[in-house]
Amino acid sequence: MNRIEFGNRLSSVVIRDGTPVAEINRLVLPIREAIEEMLPQSLFRYRACTDKHIDAFENDRVFAVPADLFNDPYDTLVKYDYEGIKEYVEAMVSIDGLQQMKEYFAQGNGFPPVFKQVFPIEFWDELKARILQISDFKGLEDRLEECKRQLLSLVAAYFPILSFFGKRFSTIACFSEDVQSILMWSHYADSHKGFALEYDFRPTLMRPLPRVGLFPVIYSEERFDASAFLAWGMFTILGIKSINPDILASIKAALYKSKSWEYEKEWRMIDPGPHDIMNPTPSVIEYPPTAIYYGKSIEEGNRNRLHSIAVSKGIKEYKMIIDPSSPLYEMRFRQV
Repeated sequence: MNRIEFGNRLSSVVIRDGTPVAEINRLVLPIREAIEEMLPQSLFRYRACTDKHIDAFENDRVFAVPADLFNDPYDTLVKYDYEGIKEYVEAMVSIDGLQQMKEYFAQGNGFPPVFKQVFPIEFWDELKARILQISDFKGLEDRLEECKRQLLSLVAAYFPILSFFGKRFSTIACFSEDVQSILMWSHYADSHKGFALEYDFRPTLMRPLPRVGLFPVIYSEERFDASAFLAWGMFTILGIKSINPDILASIKAALYKSKSWEYEKEWRMIDPGPHDIMNPTPSVIEYPPTAIYYGKSIEEGNRNRLHSIAVSKGIKEYKMIIDPSSPLYEMRFRQV
């Protein structure tokens, strides 16, 4: 299974808040099976030789951080279509819209399932009863205009804020399938002066880590649309009883990235929280590496310090090299 197929499978699974645990397990099983099929034997985490990163290596710690600390401004920044929402509200919150709904309900129909994603069934039943009782639609014109104005004002005010804070709903630790990427060593390992750690996460498929999940990043031309999720967030802030339309939304949002980043071959360890989005702090995940790779240009002092830790852990050590006989622009490595 490739990443596009995984993205299609993930997007097809929608789980409303309040879904029974047995049903949740049934729904997410195809996702787990896809991850098990796709997960490579090794994933790699590129690091600069800072005290924080070296201490984390020594103590088998992986730090997951909010996406607003990442170098991609679009990372976990969800899409919402304000103009589309505006057109929808203007069509529905209108005399013509109410008249059409009354005729529709009078034929024995109810609200389509999509309407019931955010609000409880009782809300829609009460609204349907009220619409069926309307006799003077013209007299509602001023109230409808005011309702429309207030609703659109709330969307315009809250959606951008929620979209930004959505970057802090989860904390994320990033890994790559490729330890030989020139760009990854350049961007994330201090221009080849850092190091990379190798991890084998396959045992976690049998014994999942507390809180967190491991997922492949989905590279796409289109951003994740979280309009319904943001609407739920807005109503929740306003104290209006509503239902999270998809408890996987924050995870989905954290997995979609532009195809421009496809070379990273990224996997993400995601801690969905809950987190304090006003004062975000890293999540600490304890997991031991299986090997260390020294950058081609690592300073001797840093290498000696890392070597001592690697020896104490009994893990393999490799040195990244450039093969002068190779015609390819590629990093290679040899065991040391």
